[in-house]
This record gives sequence, C-alpha cells and structure tokens, in this order.
Amino acid sequence: MAERRAAPRARIAISCLESEWERIREVADSRGVSINDHVISAGLNVQLDPAKEDAPALALSEAEQRRLLDRVDRMAESMLSSASGGSIERLRQSVELLLMTTLDDLVLQDREHELGPLLVAVFGPDAGPVVERQFREWMARKPPLLG
Repeated sequence: MAERRAAPRARIAISCLESEWERIREVADSRGVSINDHVISAGLNVQLDPAKEDAPALALSEAEQRRLLDRVDRMAESMLSSASGGSIERLRQSVELLLMTTLDDLVLQDREHELGPLLVAVFGPDAGPVVERQFREWMARKPPLLG
C-alpha cells in the first residue's frame, strides 16, 4: 500500500495579550478541541461586518457582563454583611486594585477613549466620571511594578 502524505501545512505566529490567550484556551477546552483547531475554525467561520470593524470584540455580551456584575455585587454584599472591619477594607482595596488594573489594560490596548463611556455605563452618569478621575489619579502615582 502506498504511503499517504499529509498536505503541506502553513505555520504562523500570532501575538495577543495573555488574557486573550487564556480566553482562547478556555473556549477551545470548552469545545473539546485543540487551540489550533479552534483558531482555524474561528478564522474560517467568522463573518466580519465592515461597519463594525473598529468596535472592540467583547468576550461577554453587555447583558452577560451586567449579570456577572450583579452576581459579584450580591456576593460582595453577602461577604460584607458577615465580615469584620479589617476584612471589609482588604476586600475594598482588592476590588479597587482589580478595577484599576483592568482599566490600565484598556489604556495599554490603546482603548483609553472607551474609559469614560464604559465607566458611565457601569457606575452611572454621576459616579462614572468620579471613578475615571480616581483612575487617572491612580495612574499618575502607579508603582512601576504594576506597569
């Protein structure tokens, strides 16, 4: 029997953020396929809308993000009702650091123009600008190890 040869394969290298790579890995795992097969499938099946090419893709829809935020809010309320004073302050500091580093990622991705509208959508028209001001103050004094 003659030996069959596989078709020549192209090799590519891609560059993405660690968070994007983790998301790709999670989706591939959840589908039960290799990262290679997932990326090929996604690349072959995506339909790009030229009118939306400039819009950033979200891993979660706006509704899914809102549900997740609501769940985290309920969890935080539950934790706060049973926590001591020191635990509450540590939790507040941890959540603040998480928010600030997430916003910092937007800046590093050249998406700084999204900060204001995003914060208003999440925190409301009164608190959104306050959070943005706090973030910009944090950025001004951010330690080099976080950058």
